[in-house]
Amino acid sequence: MRPARAFDGRVRARALPLALVAALLLSACTGTFLEGTPLVLLVATGGEDAPSRVVAFLVEPPGPATPRQVTPLEGTNLVPDLTLPLRAWDWQDRDPLAAGADAARTRLVVLATRQERDVGARAALLHRYDLAAFDVDDPTPLAPRDPAPLELVREGRWSEAAFPVAEGVQAPEDGVCLTDVAVSSEGRYVALLDRRADCQAGDRSVGLHVLDLEAPALVWSSTPDDVAPAQLVLDQERERLDVWTRTASGYAWRQLALDTLILGPERQRLGTALVDVAAANDARWALAGGRLRVVSDDDDGEPGVASASGSDRRFVPTAARLPVVIVGADLVVHPSAASAALGSFARRYVDGDTDVPDQLTYLLRSGAIDTLDLLVLNPELPLREGVREAYRDPPGAPLLDAPRRLTAFRPLRLPSP
Repeated sequence: MRPARAFDGRVRARALPLALVAALLLSACTGTFLEGTPLVLLVATGGEDAPSRVVAFLVEPPGPATPRQVTPLEGTNLVPDLTLPLRAWDWQDRDPLAAGADAARTRLVVLATRQERDVGARAALLHRYDLAAFDVDDPTPLAPRDPAPLELVREGRWSEAAFPVAEGVQAPEDGVCLTDVAVSSEGRYVALLDRRADCQAGDRSVGLHVLDLEAPALVWSSTPDDVAPAQLVLDQERERLDVWTRTASGYAWRQLALDTLILGPERQRLGTALVDVAAANDARWALAGGRLRVVSDDDDGEPGVASASGSDRRFVPTAARLPVVIVGADLVVHPSAASAALGSFARRYVDGDTDVPDQLTYLLRSGAIDTLDLLVLNPELPLREGVREAYRDPPGAPLLDAPRRLTAFRPLRLPSP
């Protein structure tokens, strides 16, 4: 296996107009990547009628100002213990990815669920893996951190045998349909989104549940109140979980302090349907009513800028200082949260992640992985000019025929023998 070469992401900026290059260099430093710290993409694949597989891809920069080379690593499934479709995942040490070559994500939490219209067929399991020993030259199955996966839902009911309901907490109503997961920085608390429409079209109930894995117990639940059907935002630095509670006219932004399990007062209110949210330091990007808004304690983001519409939209993780990337029916990108979108690119992506130091977003679609170069976006050029195909399934050997989720990490440097 070829080692990843040293690469300074800043050299790619020369493709931009000089004025824009200067602005970017003043506002952001992308850092330098050192040998021995390659980027690895984990991709979950598979349909709704079988356990998911997770395959790994190595990202190697062949040289300055050239596209990334993405190649599959040997081994067809890194999580052979999965018995259900993988629904979502999060890193206990999520933020170190942005810190550069000397940091790593090592603890992965996976939500696997069976989503069925028949309530009695719904199930959910939580898996935890340790990637500290992951070796790109020998990618063996991920090491489970538990003797067996943690049962969350059985036959559509909350599994009180595994996670008893704490005193004063109301158990979720039967028909639990878990769709997203977020974990605290110490791994003690896990938040779960319960979006019933994903199992039964027309069911508008959306709940948010918090587990204590040390107790273990279900220690907080929004039941019977509904929350926004948006992906979860958990601030691992402050140990605060966003709770967007439904109101008569829209949603109110509050935060749950995980150390006290006290739900704080309203920070802001949106008087419209909320499709998705993403963290932007202390503020939030909110996709609502076909507009992108920046919501903070003292600003509801009105009127925002015209953006993507449709209930299938979701933000791809980037960073507050980087462009906003939205996938769904097509690709929509804003150079900043306050600027107009760079048109759209008619390609459906199911998920993506961003290598923040390199300012490069990896986008997952059926049969392929593309890159979106956030450094060379140019309002004068079509959005498709910033998109490059980095990997495509070879004929007769599909790895990505049913892609589900993508995440990225830099393996720890293993000691030399």
